Amino acid sequence: MFKNIFNRFVEHKKGLKVISVASADRHGRPNSAHKMLVDVVPPNEILFLDYKFTQTFSNIHENPQLSVSFMDDVTFTGYRLTGRCEVLETGAEFDEARESWSKRLISYEADRIIKRLTGHYSTREAENTLPKNFVIVKFIAEEASMIKPDRVFRARHKS
Repeated sequence: MFKNIFNRFVEHKKGLKVISVASADRHGRPNSAHKMLVDVVPPNEILFLDYKFTQTFSNIHENPQLSVSFMDDVTFTGYRLTGRCEVLETGAEFDEARESWSKRLISYEADRIIKRLTGHYSTREAENTLPKNFVIVKFIAEEASMIKPDRVFRARHKS
């Protein structure tokens, strides 16, 4: 069941720009923020952008447990992963993730150009205006949930 739920993140990764990330400080005070998705890596990793000035970044250093989620509007189903994370600021993993982010930025800009050329609305403010001094958060999912209006399914990742 975990793999099936995680695969929803994999299936939606191309269309997912933003994920919801919930964190808590050492006292349990919650924080929820939208983060730019960098990549979804089977069997259980999610990579996203963060900045050192955010509450999420501060919380991660006090409490590395996170919940990551998104809503599939078409099926009216929510998908949530819970687990632990670490911050990547340098090194091979960071460089690979930064390259994935660069490719996503190019794709987003190409999509915006096409929308403008075909007469559809496209924002002028975009992802490429985000500050460049980001870090990558590597989230390792341990539990997955699928939330429907009338039920919740939960599964653990087998290490």
